[in-house]
Amino acid sequence: MFAGYLYPVGELHVDFKHAESSIKKGSKTFYFASRFMGRELRDSFYAVYAFCRHTDNLIDDNENNPKLQRILIRQWKKEFLDTYKNDYSTNPILNSFVYTMKKYNIPLRYPLELIRGVKTDIAKKEYATFAELRRYCYRVASVVGIMLTYVMGAGDISKAKKYATKLGIAMQLTNILRDVGEDARLGRVYFPKDELARFGLTLKDILSLKRTKNLIEFLKFQIERARRYYAEAVRGISMLQKDVRPVISLAFTLYREILGVIEENGYEVYSKRAYVNIFRKIFLYLRLMFFGSTVPVMQFSPEKF
Repeated sequence: MFAGYLYPVGELHVDFKHAESSIKKGSKTFYFASRFMGRELRDSFYAVYAFCRHTDNLIDDNENNPKLQRILIRQWKKEFLDTYKNDYSTNPILNSFVYTMKKYNIPLRYPLELIRGVKTDIAKKEYATFAELRRYCYRVASVVGIMLTYVMGAGDISKAKKYATKLGIAMQLTNILRDVGEDARLGRVYFPKDELARFGLTLKDILSLKRTKNLIEFLKFQIERARRYYAEAVRGISMLQKDVRPVISLAFTLYREILGVIEENGYEVYSKRAYVNIFRKIFLYLRLMFFGSTVPVMQFSPEKF
C-alpha cells in the first residue's frame, strides 16, 4: 500500500492518483487551494472533483455529436450506479468517488442531479429566464459544493447546504462570464434572453461576438449578481470544520477574483479568458492568512439578482 494514495476497502484498494491528476489538469484554482489540506481530506476533495470533471467532459469533449454524448452519459450513469451497488469498478474515478461517497454518507441524489444537469448541455443552447439558468447552475455546480460539504463536515449540514447552493451558483455564473467567447463559438449562450433584451441585446449579438456599450453594461450587471451570491455564501464558511475554513476561503477568494480580472480586461470576454495568475494567487493567499476574508456579508433578493 502506497501511503497517502491507497486506502483499504475490504480486500480492495482505492487509488486517488488519477483523481489528483484530474484536478491538477482541470482546475488550477481549486488545485492551488486544495494543497493546504491534509492528505486524507485532500484525496476526498480530489475524488469528488474528478467525478464531476469527467462527467462534464463527456459532453464538452464531444461537441456537435449529440448522439455520442447521449450514449456516453447513459453508459456513465449505469457504470456509476453499478459501482455504487457493488463497491468496486475498474475505473479509478468511480472507485475513489464511490468510496468517498460512502465514507462521508453523501446521498445518491446529488451525483445523479449532476449527471442530469450536465446532460442538459446536449440539446439546450439557450435560457429564457434567470430562474431557468439558476436551476441549471444548481445541478452542475451547487450539488458539487453540497457533496463537498459532507466531506468537509458542518455542524448543521442542512443549513450549510443552503450556503453551498449559493456558492455553487456564484461560481457557475463566474464560469459563464469567463467563458462567454468560448461558449459562443460553440453556439451556446447561457445569458437569459429576457435579461439580454432588457439591455438591448439578443442571442445573435453574443453569438456574433459583438462588443458594445450595451454588452459592457450587461456584463456589469451579471458581475454584480455573481458578487452578491458570493457575499451571501460567505456565511457558510464558518459552519465548516475549523481546519478546512482557510482552504475554502482561499478557493472562494480565488474564484471571485476572476470577476475582477474580467473588469481589468475592459470586459473583453470574447478574445481574453480571465484567469488569476500564480503571483496574484500567492498575494491573495497571504492577504487571506493575515487579514481574513474581505467579502462582506450581505442580504439580497434572489428575484432581483
